[in-house]
Amino acid sequence: MGDLMDSIMALQTTFQQVQNLTKGPGATKLIALKPLLESSSSELKKKFDQILEILQPSIRQNKKRKTLSERLKWPFQKADVEQILQLLERHKSALIFAINSDQM
Repeated sequence: MGDLMDSIMALQTTFQQVQNLTKGPGATKLIALKPLLESSSSELKKKFDQILEILQPSIRQNKKRKTLSERLKWPFQKADVEQILQLLERHKSALIFAINSDQM
């Protein structure tokens, strides 16, 4: 779970840097970044919504009595986490590349 949190925090930092650039004086020159930012934001929001659905117990599940170990069980398999990490890294790398391209 540490790798997942680290990747989410790194992507958040990248998005904050991008947000600062889009509000700065050179925002009109961000030709590569703007469309990528929109598509990345949309795809990541969908993925995070899916993750939240999995992590938040449903109303139906709350009505059932579960043991403590069942309630505390991590709902993702290793392959799921690796897939999420790859998605986050792909978007972070693409945003950094776009930032660098636009600043040349």
